[in-house]
Amino acid sequence: YQKLAGMTGTAATEAEEFYKIYKLEVVVIPTNKPLVRTEHPDQVYKDEKAKFGAVTREIDQLHNQGRPILIGTTSIEKSEYLSDLLRRKGIPHQVLNAKNHEKEAGIIAQAGRTEAVTVATNMAGRGVDIILGGNPEGREQGEWLAEHNKVVGLAGLHIIGTEHHEARRIDNQLRGRAGRQGDPGSSRFYASLEDEILRRFGGDRVKGLMQWAGMDENTPIEHPLVTKTITNAQVQTEGYHFDIRKHLVEYDDVVNKHREVIYAERKKILSGADLRANIISMIQDEIQGLATTHFDHNLDELDLPGLLEDVSRILPVPQTVIATLSETKGKQSQSNGKQITEKLNDYAIELYNQREQELGPDNMRLVERLVMLRVIDGLWKEHLTAMEHMRQGIGLRAAGQQQPLVVYKREGHALFDSLLANIQHDVARSIYHVGITKEPPRRKAAVVAGKKVGRNDPCPCGSGKKYKYCCGR
Repeated sequence: YQKLAGMTGTAATEAEEFYKIYKLEVVVIPTNKPLVRTEHPDQVYKDEKAKFGAVTREIDQLHNQGRPILIGTTSIEKSEYLSDLLRRKGIPHQVLNAKNHEKEAGIIAQAGRTEAVTVATNMAGRGVDIILGGNPEGREQGEWLAEHNKVVGLAGLHIIGTEHHEARRIDNQLRGRAGRQGDPGSSRFYASLEDEILRRFGGDRVKGLMQWAGMDENTPIEHPLVTKTITNAQVQTEGYHFDIRKHLVEYDDVVNKHREVIYAERKKILSGADLRANIISMIQDEIQGLATTHFDHNLDELDLPGLLEDVSRILPVPQTVIATLSETKGKQSQSNGKQITEKLNDYAIELYNQREQELGPDNMRLVERLVMLRVIDGLWKEHLTAMEHMRQGIGLRAAGQQQPLVVYKREGHALFDSLLANIQHDVARSIYHVGITKEPPRRKAAVVAGKKVGRNDPCPCGSGKKYKYCCGR
């Protein structure tokens, strides 16, 4: 893409990643109306059971006041567990866990009505504005306005988070369901020392401190410092995941450089470029490589029979050419080796011109494109598979005091050189052995007048297809 841009309400916390990976700056646009949402400090409980007990008590209290409440959970399992607690309390509620998208869009649209209690996972209800008083569509304006004003008077929608997510962005998405477009609202997150993010960053030590202090299970720790500590833990987790993603991008860049070269070559082929000079150059390079392989520098001797045997796999070498090349008897100097290579190259071009005359220039160009595309596509797939296999085990190189990424780049470059050599090898060995066979157009059998062919009957033309997929279209 020439330009890359986007808009989201939760990009500010990921600004560093946007810039380092995509070179995109994040610009924060002020809200249309001032944000008046009240964000209460987190409450941290000793265990998960006490936490959900506190969540249920707050829901019961606010429900009795008539306030709409939206509760966010981190998994379907937790949403169903909380739903069971609310059912036992006799609190009517709706559960959204992305199992039924069609109904859930309607439910979340009415989550701002008085006494509405909605339990949702992080995936559910995204992208739908919760209007205080509910969705006004299909309702009388006066009735909706009265309910809207009542909810505004009750301080709007209240958001309850039952657990902090690893990324602040997800928490901000949940908080952002309330206090939209200048509406009143509030939010509070509950946490327990058994939550994953707290357990990972010293929750066990805090739990031991609470037991030492004799704190009751239902007594929460509530202080801005606790909220700040949890936020710092999220920042560290985000940094860890960012490093993983950045590492993946660095590995992807290695394959991407290979992809750019191959795709540029394919684009040139598909655009109808003349490939004659390229293919002749490949054939000559292949012959030169074979000559170098069969020349023994220690003995100053060219293995002519071996060379001709290998060259015959590229193009047919008639006896007259073999006789001409065999005139030099005994040991053959390197100068004679060069002369033999030049004669083979000249014969290769001559044979290429003969094939072009036999097939016709247009057909020869078509053969060149088909051979190049088939060879490149087949070897490119094998190359990607080889790179992926190497990538899966490259981390073990760290045990040998090697940088895995450096080794991956070095060995990936060697594999890419091998890919280019294999393309030249296969094209040179294919181009003289392929041709074009044109099938005569198939004549359709005449349908007997008066006999109607059913849509699912075999087509009378003899194609083997059903009539509705062939002549009946």
